[in-house]
Amino acid sequence: MLLEVLFISSCKDDPDPMCKTDVKSISGPYKITKAIYKVSPTSSEENYFDILFPDTCLKDNVYTFQTNGTYQFKDSGVVCSPPGNRNGTWSVDGNNMMVDGDSTVIESFDCRILVFFSSDIKITGDKLKVTAVKQ
Repeated sequence: MLLEVLFISSCKDDPDPMCKTDVKSISGPYKITKAIYKVSPTSSEENYFDILFPDTCLKDNVYTFQTNGTYQFKDSGVVCSPPGNRNGTWSVDGNNMMVDGDSTVIESFDCRILVFFSSDIKITGDKLKVTAVKQ
């Protein structure tokens, strides 16, 4: 009985040991679900999702990151006219993720939800944080 209690309590809060910020773990299809912009660390958050994706056809697209360092962007769901499908390159080095040469920082990744941000988007000190959910 004591061993069962120890086993259950020791496993309860363990993070997934296979969940790493590397190409193999991150690879897969994602949909962006949230974008938050802050002018400065002390400013309030602004919902930036509708600014980045003003049309309905832009809000349901899927980014598929392949283990070979390429990605495919698919105009899914409500398709824009013309469709915006494209391909590109990506890589991960520690908590830094490069997509088509643009650098972002991975804030968190739990093997399903990827949160990353870019700084100095419009002005020095601002931050755009994006949440993508694995499909």
